[in-house]
Amino acid sequence: MSPAETDRDVELVIDGITDGAEGVGRLDGMAVFVAGALPGERVTARITERRKRWARADLVAVLEPHPDRVTPPCEYLPACGGCDLQQVTPTAQRELKHRIVFEQLQRLGRIADPPVEAVLPVGPDTRYRNSARFHVDAEGRLGFHAAGTHDVVPVADCLVLSTESNQLVQQVGSAGASEVAVRHFGLAGDGRGQVVLHPGSGPLDALDGDARATHVAIAQPDGSTAPLRGDGVISVDVAGFTYDLDGSCFFQVNTGGAEALVREVLAAAGDVAGRTVWDLYAGVGLFTLPLAAAGAKVTAVEAHRPATEFARHNLTEAGLDGRVEAADVGRWLARKPAEVDRHPDRRPDVVVLDPPRRGARLPAIGDLITVRPARIVYVACDVASLARDARALTEAGYELQRAQPMDLFPHTHHIETVATFVR
Repeated sequence: MSPAETDRDVELVIDGITDGAEGVGRLDGMAVFVAGALPGERVTARITERRKRWARADLVAVLEPHPDRVTPPCEYLPACGGCDLQQVTPTAQRELKHRIVFEQLQRLGRIADPPVEAVLPVGPDTRYRNSARFHVDAEGRLGFHAAGTHDVVPVADCLVLSTESNQLVQQVGSAGASEVAVRHFGLAGDGRGQVVLHPGSGPLDALDGDARATHVAIAQPDGSTAPLRGDGVISVDVAGFTYDLDGSCFFQVNTGGAEALVREVLAAAGDVAGRTVWDLYAGVGLFTLPLAAAGAKVTAVEAHRPATEFARHNLTEAGLDGRVEAADVGRWLARKPAEVDRHPDRRPDVVVLDPPRRGARLPAIGDLITVRPARIVYVACDVASLARDARALTEAGYELQRAQPMDLFPHTHHIETVATFVR
């Protein structure tokens, strides 16, 4: 790559958007990705990276702005890389997210006219996150990485983080850790505040004092947590169910969004009373409990053992029946085609699939197809992964009946989508 190919300014008309919310323009037939640029804008951009078929550029100036472009409300932008859509109104953000889901299902999913609903708002556009993971700079200040780097931008008050979680950050500080994860599911002082410290090179502070940090734990090399104060277990109420978990367990960062997801998943699953349902990548049982309460014969599968223990506990505490298996979903699914072939009555009627960002992927999707459930409810946190898995499902005879994007992460490009596939 010669110097002439980079560090030069070009004028572009932005006519597309990627799944990561980068604007896409064209230069000599080559796609140019510009973070912060919006479809319909004319901009000046500086080429920073050039490949054979594409280039990446920094936004220099907006010559003709999108009609819904606004000044970002956060004082830490553009240095902080945490929110990448604050330059456009929340309503327009949701319109862009609809376009992203539709286009990804068309391009990667090879679905000609995907049935994508309007993006569903689920709550406030700020102060919606119950948790965040802060990095620590050389001066002991907490913050987030600058976009595309490991440089820490100190942040004293994150606009999308709840007031209670921000208070935990202010109270605890870095505590001598290299990273600090905070989570709060209730009101200040109600015992639902949790801090997980990731050890650095020196000793950790004792953290005596304020009761808001009721539960403090130290992250262990194996991914578990060891309590430093309290027992480390906090609870969250969602859709009439109570879930206990510790700092090692995943849970939706938007509590209102979690409730909306439960509603959408139950609606997509249909009448499950008396039916066999698999809840894959089940975590602490967010969907397992309401499915069991609806009368389903549920088997929940989750690889993270602490989460499976909490899922069993949460079922028991709710007075519900269900089976929880601690297993890697891919390896668990690999055994199922032969098992269902021998015992057809074990075939699932409905499968709820909530994979991590990478998606379920082959061979897990292939084994699921072989088992032939009548209905698959796919909860996706990455639209490109959803589209790739959707292609495999539709090529095997499943139909995408409905895709419902949900705005669980306002001001960012992230989209949660509940997609319903029927055989």
